[in-house]
Order: sequence, then structure tokens, then C-alpha cells
Amino acid sequence: MWRVSDCAEGDFSEKWLMNSNRFLLSSLAALFALLMAPAARADSSVEQAFQVARGAVNPNVQTHVVSIYGTGAPDSIQKWYIIFYDPTIPSHGRAVLVSSGQIVKTYAANGGVVYRSELSFDPARMTPEGPALAAAQGYAAKHNISYDSVRALLKQSSTDRPFRWRIELMDANVSHGYVYINALDSSVASYAPAGSSETASTETSSSTAEHHGNVESDANDFGTDVKHTFLGIGGDLQEFFTGERTVDKQ
Repeated sequence: MWRVSDCAEGDFSEKWLMNSNRFLLSSLAALFALLMAPAARADSSVEQAFQVARGAVNPNVQTHVVSIYGTGAPDSIQKWYIIFYDPTIPSHGRAVLVSSGQIVKTYAANGGVVYRSELSFDPARMTPEGPALAAAQGYAAKHNISYDSVRALLKQSSTDRPFRWRIELMDANVSHGYVYINALDSSVASYAPAGSSETASTETSSSTAEHHGNVESDANDFGTDVKHTFLGIGGDLQEFFTGERTVDKQ
């Protein structure tokens, strides 16, 4: 015998099935959208990275920075290696790796260099990397230099030299040269081709004398001074990721 309750139960089952299907479809759609969405880059500014890194060192060395080295995309940095002057370590350098706003590793910087106290700088002099990266992009576009990543270095090379960012332009892990950016106003100071000890051109020189005197020689001296620093950092990176060290042992 047919009953009203049978009809009600049938309607309820049908509605429940329809709602379940809708929920399943919407869940699958959300999951698909999540999977297809581009992965967010873990960018961080040099200021943010420094504030994190300073917590890994003693308060008495927090205001003595030897160098700041970052790797990332042309317009942003994903990993920062900050070296503090620490006389309790044989190399006088304590490195802190910061990625995604977190300390990944703290270790003695053993790149074969003994860092000098007089070349450390107060982090109050640190300038944002964004304008420096933008200036490097502008220079690269003007001179048709293609690159897909950068290596940024902020370091006091001498007590009487300008404070500058050095932006290395990388394409498929091959260097396409260095753009030197004045830290104070983010203007391009000079450019040095990869593997060259001399700058190929300058953006701020107003005369031939200035080009061959101040700007070019300064960049040349800076490049010589940071050579061992880069070897040391390269050795530290190799040892960190592979457990071996050959870059600076040749």
C-alpha cells in the first residue's frame, strides 16, 4: 500500500543525494583551484630578514654586520645570508641563513677569510634592496641583458669607499655581470661583466676622467675585495647542501 510517509522519505533521500553531489563537486572544484594556483614565493625584505637573524646572535654583535647576501628572483629575494662580526669565532664571522622569515641555520662562516672589525657596519646604514633590484632591472633592460635570478651583496669594502649594493645578474645559473648600486640613492654606479676585473660602463660618470678615476677604480677595488667573500659564501652554501666543500679549497 502506498503511504504519504513513503513519498516523504523518497523526497528526503533525493534531496540528500543532490546536496551531497553538490558538496562533492564544490569540494573538487576548490581542490582543483588550489592545485592549479601558482605557488607563492617566500619573499622577505632585508630588513625583515635582519630582524629575524639578529635573534640568533649575542646582543653585543647585533650591530656589527660584515655582509648581507641574498639570492632570489629579479624583483625579490627569497634567501638571506647575514654574517655578523663575532670575535669569538676563528673567522670572526657568524652566519645566519634566513628563509621564509625563519632561521634555517646558524653557523661559523669558514670561508678562509678572517673578517675585520673596521669593515663591519651598523645595520642602521642598511638600505632596502627593492630600489637596488629595480635599478639593476632598469640597467639590464637598457642594455639588453637577460637574466632570471640575482645574487645581491651589501658589504662595506673599505672605510673610504661608497656603500653599495652589488647585484649579480644570473641566467640559468650563469653570471651575466654585476651592477653596482649606490646604497644612498639607488643610482647605478657602474657595471662589470662576468669574469672581468674592470667595469665595462658607468651610468653616473660625467667625464672621461671621472670614469677612469673614481667610479671605475672603485668598482674594481670592490670586486677584488669581495672575491674571497664570494668564495667563502660559495663554500658555505656547498657544504650546507652537499656536505662537501671544494669551491674555496682549490
